[in-house]
Amino acid sequence: MSFFLIVFFISCASAPRASFLGEETGQEISQLPAGARVYLWADTVQARPLLDILSFDGISGKDVAPVLDSTTSATAAIFPDGASRRFFLMALGTYPRIRANISMTFSKGWQKQKSIDGSSFWYSEENDIAVALGPKLALVSNTDPFEDFEVEVPPRGFIEFSRSMALAAWMNDPSTSINNFMDSMGIPLQVPAEDFFFGVEKKPQAQVSLSNVSTHNDSPAAWELVFRIRTSSDTQARSLLTLFSLARLFALRGINANESTYPLSPQGAAALLFANMPEQDGESLILRTGPLHEAGIALLFDMFLLYSN
Repeated sequence: MSFFLIVFFISCASAPRASFLGEETGQEISQLPAGARVYLWADTVQARPLLDILSFDGISGKDVAPVLDSTTSATAAIFPDGASRRFFLMALGTYPRIRANISMTFSKGWQKQKSIDGSSFWYSEENDIAVALGPKLALVSNTDPFEDFEVEVPPRGFIEFSRSMALAAWMNDPSTSINNFMDSMGIPLQVPAEDFFFGVEKKPQAQVSLSNVSTHNDSPAAWELVFRIRTSSDTQARSLLTLFSLARLFALRGINANESTYPLSPQGAAALLFANMPEQDGESLILRTGPLHEAGIALLFDMFLLYSN
């Protein structure tokens, strides 16, 4: 279940009452269940232009605009196929509890249920969605959102990495996903990744390239995708830097990438991914795209989701 589809069902539910939910905020990235494949975090205010265009399972941010209007930040955990818990979402914002109670009470599609700890939540059997909503905090899952779970500890360095990002994510056991994606672009590298972060950063106005304007968009390209691959040592990162530098020469040879072209070819994705020279930061390798519009970000996300599995 995608981030946007989860949020979509929050809008459908219009918010149940959940006495469990408190007022504490700011640590939501450290309060997600362990065992997920991907963990996502978004500053929904800063990332709104991206959220309006990114689409998962046919749902975009524009489809859930009223919910995004009430949300300031959100985190989501997406679990591997076959797991009993498919997803878990935690969103912070200001939510309409009174209207929600009325809406849920008179909706035949939602039933009020009790968690094992006595907390109340609402469940839709048709959509397999469980929702609990307090005045400032929303929990959504396909199972009891209050069900006890082991908390995931964010990888070392992720909190610092995400501070400059409008949207950021990390993957558990990332090597297979990275290698599949690289292979799809005709670059058969085997990357020994200990951790893998990716994020979308808003470029300062002074750094925005006014020349990087697509034919259908008269605004400058103001975003940059950043990928951080942590290896086991500085020496391994240095070796990976050499391999990625050679891969960049191969990927860019004879390619004229156009971020606004759809569908984006694997060769075009490689050209965007290797727009800048790879960088080493200790035991990590960093890849930065060139300046991108929201459409370019969405195209690369589509490619990664399609080929990383």
